[in-house]
Amino acid sequence: MGREVSQEEEITKYLKTLFATGFLLGYSPVAPGTFSCFIGILIWYLLHNSNIIYIGVASALFIIGVIVAGDFENRWGKDPRRVVIDEYACILLPLYFTPLRVAPLAITFFLFRIIDIAKPPPLKAVEKIQGGWGIMLDDLLAAVYTTMIIIILKFAGIFY
Repeated sequence: MGREVSQEEEITKYLKTLFATGFLLGYSPVAPGTFSCFIGILIWYLLHNSNIIYIGVASALFIIGVIVAGDFENRWGKDPRRVVIDEYACILLPLYFTPLRVAPLAITFFLFRIIDIAKPPPLKAVEKIQGGWGIMLDDLLAAVYTTMIIIILKFAGIFY
């Protein structure tokens, strides 16, 4: 007979699952990471005029991601498909530099997804790091690559 689980533990487990799976989008049979990016887009849209809050939310989601992704990797195996907090937390970085218009948003979204899926060096190597750090850092680097492209596009006058 196992020990009884407290209500607090149940709530904590449920909240971790909600965050890790992008409010259950991670259970989608098709492109859960891609669909979860829309959570990041919603956060960007709602907080784009509030830089401090935006940066705080993005930072908090990244830290929460390291913790919960590590927990779920222990339960579900290396970089489980259902864990999508890495996508929706990390897309917030390039979105921060993206003008609030449809075309720049679409370009940012597709660049981030392409880079995250293709995993150019060193993303593939970083992904091999164990635990939540490995899950989160490859997406953070994809976000950094995307951000660099977005900033270049802005300086080139393509985004303004």
